[in-house]
Amino acid sequence: MQKTQKRVNALQNVTIPQLEGAQKSISSALEEKEREEFTRLKVVKRILNSK
Repeated sequence: MQKTQKRVNALQNVTIPQLEGAQKSISSALEEKEREEFTRLKVVKRILNSK
């Protein structure tokens, strides 16, 4: 029982928060890349339309 409780505590207090933090940072990076790509596409469309 004690081993199991230690593992549960480790998961709840260490592993899961680390994974959630990694998920947030990955999501933020992907959103930033998506915004950059959107901006890049707008610039290209503007250049193509002005010719």
